[in-house]
Amino acid sequence: MTAKQRPPQAGNRYRTNRSVKCYVADIRCGSVSCTWYFSNSIERVIYLFPGQIEKVVYETTLYRLQSAERMEELVRELISREETVQIGGKGIYSFDNDKSFQAYPFIEVYAQEDLAT
Repeated sequence: MTAKQRPPQAGNRYRTNRSVKCYVADIRCGSVSCTWYFSNSIERVIYLFPGQIEKVVYETTLYRLQSAERMEELVRELISREETVQIGGKGIYSFDNDKSFQAYPFIEVYAQEDLAT
C-alpha cells in the first residue's frame, strides 16, 4: 500500500508584497543604568497575521513590527525619564537642547526581563 501525497497546507501567516525599512531596538544595562539602542537599520518583508498584525523576520525569529508613531512615543517617554537613547548612532539625552530625531518603524529584540532592571 502506497501513501498518498498530501498537498502543502496553508500557514498561519500571509506574505504581502511590501517590505519595510526599520530599526532594531535593543536595551543594554550596566550596573548603574540602561541604554536603549535603535540601530541596525534593516529592510524586511512584512508578514501579515490575522487581526492586521504585521511581523518581520530577524535572525530567524518573527518580531512584531512597531510603528514610527510608537517609536516617537517611546523615545519621548525614555527622554523624560532621563534614560540614555541612541538612534542610528546619535545620542539623545534629556539635558540636550537638540532632542530631534526621525522616527521609523522598529522591532524590539530585547527580552522583557531586561525592562525589569
